[in-house]
Amino acid sequence: MAERPPQLSEILTKAGIAAWSIVGMVALSWVVLEVLGRMEALLAPVTLAVALIYVLNPVVNRVSLRGRHRLVGSVIAFALLLGLVVLLGFLVSPAVRTQATGFTGDFPSIYEDAVVQVEDLAETIGFSVDLWSYEKIQGFVNDPDNRDQFIAAAWDRLGAVTTGLLEAILVFFVAPVVAFYTLIDLPRIRREAVELIPEMHRAEVVYVARELGVAVGGFLRGQLFVALIVGSLTSFGFWLIGLDFWLIIGMIAGLLNIIPFVGPWVGGTLGVMVGLVTGSATTALWALVVAAGVQQLDNHIISPTVMRATVRLHPAVVILVLILGGALGGLWGVLLAVPTAASVKIVLGHLWRTRVLGQSWDEAAQALVEVEALPSRLHTLRERRRPAAETDHDPVGAVAADPPPTEP
Repeated sequence: MAERPPQLSEILTKAGIAAWSIVGMVALSWVVLEVLGRMEALLAPVTLAVALIYVLNPVVNRVSLRGRHRLVGSVIAFALLLGLVVLLGFLVSPAVRTQATGFTGDFPSIYEDAVVQVEDLAETIGFSVDLWSYEKIQGFVNDPDNRDQFIAAAWDRLGAVTTGLLEAILVFFVAPVVAFYTLIDLPRIRREAVELIPEMHRAEVVYVARELGVAVGGFLRGQLFVALIVGSLTSFGFWLIGLDFWLIIGMIAGLLNIIPFVGPWVGGTLGVMVGLVTGSATTALWALVVAAGVQQLDNHIISPTVMRATVRLHPAVVILVLILGGALGGLWGVLLAVPTAASVKIVLGHLWRTRVLGQSWDEAAQALVEVEALPSRLHTLRERRRPAAETDHDPVGAVAADPPPTEP
């Protein structure tokens, strides 16, 4: 028997339900942002703790699946992370120290060369620019009257600098502690959270939450790994062309690559500037070639290979949400912009496709997340979950029967 095509009234009803759901989600998001704005001191440690949980939870899960307590897995995960950080520090610190010392010693000549370059460029395009020389700046700073003003201004800023330093220390101390204890109790926290969901919506909420965890967790872990690769390739390329301060510039490019699209651009700009000031136009051109090559490798090979679970966000949307995140939350807003946009797209897209378009959960997920790139284990989880989720037979048991997910 052929199914009756949906009537206009049914479509409008579904659209109305979806629209009000979206309005509710927007209102809830606004409330959450307002609350976060009043709890700004907690935003940094909570964000870092969540990132650590996403990064380390796969290690803890692998250890727990071997019959070990999650406490043992958490200790092993943090020990591996600490060992990696210490190893990287031993590998790069000598070169960084040498380049930083060289930059400090060469700064006067670098500044003078930069002034000449800027003045020549301005004269070429028809402008007249008269920048202060390094000796003039040094004389201005050493003037007794100006020195007193600088000391007074620095004293006024001392309180703010001290507060910022203490907050940074607090963040890097509190976040790992919160992440450690959360990793230990994560299955119990997950079970208690599931029990708070109304039974009629429990299976669907758990399903969407796991899709969300796969996508956001894959993005965070992948972005960190991509940043490491981009930083290494940029440093190696700049070393190959003989660019001064190649390691520092490469590290900056890799660190900023945690924010999509930012790292290669900043690294390329710094490389070109250093090439023009300390080398020649040829060195600057080669620096531009290296930065462009790394960016193309990142866009077409590295990120598609590493980012195995990603949400389909158009590059223009990514740029816009980065600008919006920076306007709303500064640096932390920029860092959280893309994961937040991906989460909103998954939730709202699921509601629209299942409530209005009548798609199944898997169809909605495949339209929003790169399903073909996900590990086969996720497909197995979906297959195990679908029959119980589509019926009214004990959704709690169906959820509890799933093996521990990789993503928190």
